[in-house]
Amino acid sequence: MENSVPKLEDYHLSEARGWLPAEDPLEFLPPYFSPWEDLARDTPKLLETQQLREHANKLPLLDHTRLRGHREWRLAHLLLSTIGHAYVWQDGEAGVPGLLPRSVAVPWYRVSEHLGVPPIISHHCFSLVNWKKKDPKGPVEVDNLKTLFWITCERDFSWFAFIPLQVEIDFTPGLPLLLQAQKGALEGDAKLTRDALTALVPVLQKMQHTLGRMKEQCDPEVFYNKFRYFLSGWRDNPACPHGLIYEGISDKPQQFSGGSAAQAATPHCLDEMLGVKHTEREAAFLLRMREYMLPAHRNFIAALAKGPSVRNFVLNSDDKKLRTAYNSCVSALRDFRSLHIKIITSFILIPSQKAKGHKAGGLANVGTGGTGIMSFLKSVRDTTAAALLPDVPCP
Repeated sequence: MENSVPKLEDYHLSEARGWLPAEDPLEFLPPYFSPWEDLARDTPKLLETQQLREHANKLPLLDHTRLRGHREWRLAHLLLSTIGHAYVWQDGEAGVPGLLPRSVAVPWYRVSEHLGVPPIISHHCFSLVNWKKKDPKGPVEVDNLKTLFWITCERDFSWFAFIPLQVEIDFTPGLPLLLQAQKGALEGDAKLTRDALTALVPVLQKMQHTLGRMKEQCDPEVFYNKFRYFLSGWRDNPACPHGLIYEGISDKPQQFSGGSAAQAATPHCLDEMLGVKHTEREAAFLLRMREYMLPAHRNFIAALAKGPSVRNFVLNSDDKKLRTAYNSCVSALRDFRSLHIKIITSFILIPSQKAKGHKAGGLANVGTGGTGIMSFLKSVRDTTAAALLPDVPCP
């Protein structure tokens, strides 16, 4: 309903788990699917000897309809994404195959279809369900997690997956605050909205602190030269200009974007709640990235967008504390995005200037999602800053 405040439970979200599934991810599928599991687990060592494709070509065509329950389907997607990307990018940008074998392509495509996502690696599998707790009784937080599957460079690859995951976890208390802010706008309750915006600021600051930990266990040179290209897609990618044929699905190449930070739902939610409006090109890319989220997550963002406008409520209010709280939120989101730019500089721009002839030279100035990375990030940061109310002090 237009202008209504969405409910978390309608989108498989909760105040306790946020974007995480209700139960921790599965570690194993039934024995029937062991060929997928074994190959995904052996991927790092098979890539070292460039034998991954040889083994993938020998995979049996398994019946994906034997999967049961959402957790099995999501683990299957993770396994097939690991195998699929290792197959395509085994040799970097050199000799990229134009076809993915039927035994990988068909189940990957159909499992993705069942989940409502494209058949490619994305944030929802790479980060959100690719973990288990080191201490089963401990919390779900980055220092207590271990990846289930990685393509190469275990320590760095895992940390690169965990930091976006932890950012999403950090935002868990922010989800109900989004709804509280909208509820206040709907009911004309300035205090309710002000309290929500004020409480969101430390949540955003914690997210920024987590993002700043990226270098702790992920070396920029390792990321750029050893595994970044494994997260690339086959859309807007000069190494795979026509896309990829999924054998057994279609004889025509299909194009999908690779993993991208823009596939994380949290910044989208904040943009919608705060009324941040990006330029046409950037907005179109961000909207397209929602197609790579789980349907429930992208539908929640759409529901927020249709809900009561917090920005209009603040603009029409003469409550100075409310307007200051709004600016504080926007400032925190701007600062988060500014830090992201610094990280991209360290992890992509600087290494690209040092590296010559490495396996992903064509991606030097392009994100794995296929966008011109620095111009995109700076534009998104600047349009966030433009949402600040000019007549109100901001941090």
